[in-house]
Amino acid sequence: MTKKYKHITLDDRTLIQTQLQQGFKPAAIAASLNRPRSCISRELARNGWKAATVVRPIGRPAVAGGYSSSRANIRARRLSVMPRVKRKLVYGNLLWNKVSDGLQQGLSPEQVAGTLGRMNEPIRLCHETIYQAIYAMPKGELRTDTIALLRFGHNKRRPRSRGCDRRGQIPDMTSIDLRPAEIAERLVPGHWEGDHIKGAGNRSQVGTLVERKTLYVALVKLFDGTAQATTEGFGTILQRFDVDLRRSLTYDQGREMSQHAKLTQDTGIKVYFAHPHSPWERGQNENTNGLLRQYLPKGSDLSVFSQLQLDDIAWKLNTRPGKSLDWKCPAELFLPEGAFDFKAYWADKLNIVALGL
Repeated sequence: MTKKYKHITLDDRTLIQTQLQQGFKPAAIAASLNRPRSCISRELARNGWKAATVVRPIGRPAVAGGYSSSRANIRARRLSVMPRVKRKLVYGNLLWNKVSDGLQQGLSPEQVAGTLGRMNEPIRLCHETIYQAIYAMPKGELRTDTIALLRFGHNKRRPRSRGCDRRGQIPDMTSIDLRPAEIAERLVPGHWEGDHIKGAGNRSQVGTLVERKTLYVALVKLFDGTAQATTEGFGTILQRFDVDLRRSLTYDQGREMSQHAKLTQDTGIKVYFAHPHSPWERGQNENTNGLLRQYLPKGSDLSVFSQLQLDDIAWKLNTRPGKSLDWKCPAELFLPEGAFDFKAYWADKLNIVALGL
């Protein structure tokens, strides 16, 4: 059975001090506390067996004089909440300004870290460091404003909610089980996942399309939630792309896709349907719908957005770097080679050149 390590308590330190005064050796003290000898030796070395000017390898200064249990306990409590190294990212330093610029551009902390790592002079930064720096800020208006820049603006990080199921009677459905392996394995671009996101009272909606391999996003202006409006809207957007970039569409069993045969006739795209209550079968689309709520909030009237405005929102997502894409962005991978310059785009957005980073 593996022993669990326990921190030395004030009672332990009191016993150590008493036994030291009685002339006990570290080995005897360790035996009386049922602890390894090295544990006691380190405790003594940290708290009285070295001069105050000596700095130990882990960066903790030793305490001058004899061992004091109360002083050792106070020191242990202070060090337990003190970072052992200087924080790389703190509010107000140059790196914080870069992170803040990225957040204001709509990037997540992970995307900010990935973007900075791809610059000509890479800046190595973990996204957890960004989260820690944000949530370590003192409570106040500045902290609130910074948290508001995060994707969902929660005071605490929460798991994403699961998508809702919308089943209906759809004729001549082709099950996702019959989908070719190249789609499931994301071997080539041109295979899409689709869905609707709803506005206030389900009275308005926007169609969403996500290309499975490159994660390229397209949004569809829908004037209502009928099958006819969905077929026409999705068809118009899909026809923007070359034939080899509209190979298949995976959709849930919502009745708005009941005219899928006409969509196939108009665009040449093959439509597959996921199983009921299985949003994970269109996981990329469900995830993207969550990201879109930053721009298309729940409870809002989505009918006020024009197709031009929806295209602008989609472009924001398509120019964000993604971890699953090795910090490339969908526009780099989906558009023709050379159509999008990642470094030039983000160097301008983050003002990299002006600050000499």
